[in-house]
Amino acid sequence: MNASPRALPQKLPSRQHAYQEAHASVLQGAPVFIVGQFGSGRTTFAHQTLSNHPGKSYWITAAKALQEVPFALLSTLTAQLPTQTSNFTPAEMISELVQYTANQGLYLFLDQAEHADEQSAAVFSQLSLTGNIHLVVATSAIKHLPQSLKDLRTSARATRIELTRLTFADAEVILEDVFGGQVNSSTIGTLLELSDGNALHLHELTLDAQKAKVLTKQGCYWTLDRSWNPQGPRISDLIASRLHAQPPSIREAIELLAVTGRLKYPFAQQLLGSTLPQVLESRLAKLVTLWQDETTGERELAVVLSSGLAPQTVLNTLTQAQLRDYLRRASDTFPRDVLTSNSRAWFTRHRLMLGIAIPAQELFDDVVTSAQARRFAQVVALTDALDRESFTDQGMLEHVLVLRADALYELGKPEVALSVLQPMLQTGSAQLRGVAAKIAFAGLGRPDLATQIIDSEPNDPVESHAYRLLLLSRAQQVVDTVKLREYAADQSISPELRAACLAHALIEDCYAGRPVSAFEELAGHIADKSWSLATPATQAELFFALPVLSSSLGGVSPEFGALLAGIDFAGLAINHANYLTAHGLELLEQGVALGALEAFEQALALASYSDPYLLTGFAASFAACAAVLVGDLPKARMHYSVVQSSPAMAGQIMRPFADRALLPVLLELEGQQAAEDHLAHCLAHAEKFGRRLSRLRLLHDAWRLGLSVEVDELSEAAALVQGPLAQALAQYASVIEAPSQSAVEGLVSAHVASQRLLYAAEVAHRASVVARDLGQRTLASRLLALATETAVPLEQVNTPSLGRGRIIRSLLTEREHATCVLAARGASNQEIAEELFLSPRTVEGHLQRSYTKLGIATRRQLLPSSVREPVLEENLEELSEALPVSRQSAT
Repeated sequence: MNASPRALPQKLPSRQHAYQEAHASVLQGAPVFIVGQFGSGRTTFAHQTLSNHPGKSYWITAAKALQEVPFALLSTLTAQLPTQTSNFTPAEMISELVQYTANQGLYLFLDQAEHADEQSAAVFSQLSLTGNIHLVVATSAIKHLPQSLKDLRTSARATRIELTRLTFADAEVILEDVFGGQVNSSTIGTLLELSDGNALHLHELTLDAQKAKVLTKQGCYWTLDRSWNPQGPRISDLIASRLHAQPPSIREAIELLAVTGRLKYPFAQQLLGSTLPQVLESRLAKLVTLWQDETTGERELAVVLSSGLAPQTVLNTLTQAQLRDYLRRASDTFPRDVLTSNSRAWFTRHRLMLGIAIPAQELFDDVVTSAQARRFAQVVALTDALDRESFTDQGMLEHVLVLRADALYELGKPEVALSVLQPMLQTGSAQLRGVAAKIAFAGLGRPDLATQIIDSEPNDPVESHAYRLLLLSRAQQVVDTVKLREYAADQSISPELRAACLAHALIEDCYAGRPVSAFEELAGHIADKSWSLATPATQAELFFALPVLSSSLGGVSPEFGALLAGIDFAGLAINHANYLTAHGLELLEQGVALGALEAFEQALALASYSDPYLLTGFAASFAACAAVLVGDLPKARMHYSVVQSSPAMAGQIMRPFADRALLPVLLELEGQQAAEDHLAHCLAHAEKFGRRLSRLRLLHDAWRLGLSVEVDELSEAAALVQGPLAQALAQYASVIEAPSQSAVEGLVSAHVASQRLLYAAEVAHRASVVARDLGQRTLASRLLALATETAVPLEQVNTPSLGRGRIIRSLLTEREHATCVLAARGASNQEIAEELFLSPRTVEGHLQRSYTKLGIATRRQLLPSSVREPVLEENLEELSEALPVSRQSAT
C-alpha cells in the first residue's frame, strides 16, 4: 500500500467541477473512473477526491509485472487490513475483506488499474456493486482495463472523469505551488507549451530549468530565460523511461516524429506505415486539424507529438547514430521539395548537428524562411557553423549574415550581432546598413553610431533612404509621413521594411489626430488578400501600430476587436515583453492599475534576461504610473529610478506615451512644479511635431491631475481630433461648466462603452464638485454616487479627479483609522460601534474628523484596500484594555 501525499497541492481551476462530481459519487458509494494519460495528474486528483471522505482509505497501485499473478492486488490490500490472520487462501482473503467492509466503509483507490490482475479486479468490482467498497479507479484508458472493471464502468451508477491537458490557469496554480510565489505569465505559457499540458512533464521541466539557473526570481516574479534549451536530466530521464516502456515500433515512430517535427497526415502514413494507427492509439501522438472547409467539411490533418512529448525534449534523448539513421529514413521517404519550409529547415538543422555539408542554396532558403517566420533561435542554429567558402554568390552570403545578425539582436545579443556586420559596413548593401543601424540604435542605445552607419547619399538605393527615415522616426525626429507612405508602397523595397514604414506612418497619423483614418487604412490592409500571404515577419511590423491605435481611439471598439480577431498573434512570435507591455498599457488606459502594474513588472522581469528593444526604461515609466495610481510609492520610486537611468530613446516612436505617463509620477514624487515643467516640455514637443492628439492627451491628463488646465482648452483641442475619445473630451466644457444629470450620465456612458472607467468616474466626480459649488446639493450627491459606483472595479486606484480617500494611517489616530477601515468595508455606524466598543455618535465623530484629514466629504469616497488589513495596529483585545470605554458605558 502506498501512503497518501502529506500535503496535496491546490485543486486545479479547470477541474473544480470534476472534483465535486467525483467526491459526491464516492460518498454515494458509486464507483469513479479517472481516465488520463501518464503524468496527467490522475493520482493527485484521486487523493484530492478522497481527502475529505469520512472513512479510511487504501491506495494500491497495480504493476504490469504482476498482472498475470492471480489475486496479487487482493493480497496487497488484505495484508494492510487490521486483522490477526495471515497467509490467506483466495477464498479466505475474500471472506475476510467482506467481513471487514460489512462493518465499516472502505475507500479503495486502485491506481494504474489497466495492470490489475483479473481476479482481484473481479473481487473489487463485485464489492463495489454491493456497497462494501467505495472504489476509485485511475487508468490511462478504459479499454485496457480487466473485463470486470469495464463492466462496472457501464453500470448506471458509475462516474467517469476524463482528465484533459492542463489549462493556463492550471499551470499557474501548479507553478506557484512549486515556487511559493508569483510566476511570470510568459514563463507559464512557455513551460505549458513545452510540456504539452502534461502535469508531470511541467513539473520536471520546471525543476530542470531552475537547476540550470535559467528560471530565477526577477523582481516579484519567477521568470524563465526563453533562450533555454530544455535538455535537463530530469525531463530527459522521464522521456527516456516513457519511451523505453513502449514497444520498439512505437518508440521508433515517436523518435522519428521528433526528428521530422509536425507531419501532414499523408507524409506520416508514408513514413510510419502500419505503425501509425498504433502510435495514435498510444496517445503519444495525435491528429491536429490544419484547416477545414466549413462548407464541404474537407480538412487537412497533421500528426504531432502529444502527451507531454515535444520534439526538442525527445531529440535530447537520441544518440548521434540514432539521429543520423532517423534522418536518413525520413529523407528517403519523401524528397525535400514536398516538405513545408519549417520541416525543411528542421531537417537542415539536424544535418548540421551531424556535420553534414549543406548546399549553399538549401541553407540560404532555410535561413530566409526561418527568419520570415521569426524563428530567430533556428536562424542562429543554422548559421552557427557557416561555411562561407560554399557561397559563390557574395550577395547571398551577405543576406545570410544580415539575417543572422538580426536574429542575434532579437535574442538580446546586440554586441555579437553588430560584430557580425562590422567588417562589411563600408561596402555592404542598404539592408545590411539598415539592420546594423537598428542594432546600434535600439540594441546598444547608440543613436550617434546608428546615424553614422545609416547616413545615406543622394545616389544610394531607395532602401537606404527608407531605413534612414525610419531611424529618424524612432529617434523622435520630425519626419515626412508622405515619404514614409511612398516607401511603404515601393515594391523594390523588402516587404518587412515596407510594413515598418507603413506602421510608423500610421502611428504618426494617430499622433497628428487622425486615428480613425489610420485605423481604416490598417483594417483595409489586413482585409486585403496580400495580408494572409505575408510572412509573420512582415505582419509583425504592423503589430506595433496596434497599441497606439487602441489608445488613440480611446478603447477597443467592436470593429477594432474584429480586426484583432483576424490576426494570428501566436504565429507572429511577438517578443513576450513587448506583448506584456502592450497589454499593460491597455489596462492602464482602462484604469485597471493593479493588473497593469503586474503586466509591466512581468515585462521588466523578462527584459532583465534579454532586452533587444531597450524596453526597460519604457515599461518602467508605465509601471511607475500604475504604482502611483494604487498608492504604492516605494514601487513608484523604484521604477522611476529605472526610467532616470535608461536611454532617452527607450520606447522609440512610442516614447510620447511613456513621457505622458510620467506626469502623475512627477506630481506625486517631486511636486507640482516638476510636473508642470514636464508638461510644458511635452506640450512643446507635441507642438513642434504637429501632434494634435498627443497635445490633447497631455491636456486631458493635466486637467485630471489638476495642473492648471482649463476645461475649455481641453474641449477646443478635442474638436481638432478624430475618434470616440476625442468626441467625449470635446463635451467636457459644456458638461462640466453647467452640469446636469442627463449630460453627465451620457458622458460617463460614452467612457464606459470604451472601457475607460477611470475617465468616466473622474468626470462624474468633477461634475459633482462643480454642482456642489453651485449650490446644487441634490445633483452633487447623485453625481458623487455615480462616480463612486463607476469606480468600484478600480481596485485601490485614486487620482486627484477621482476624489476617493485613501486611508492613510499616518494622518489618523488609531480610532479614526479603525472606523475608516470598517466603514470602507461597508459596515454601518452601528456595526462599527459594536465592533470597536464605541457609541454610534463617537463613530460618526471619528469619521467626520477623518474625512477632513483625508480631503473627502462622505464615506462613499473611502477607498477600500484589496488586502484585508487589521482595523488597528494592535488587536482589539489589547486596544479595549487601553481604552477607557466599555460596551456598557458606550451605550
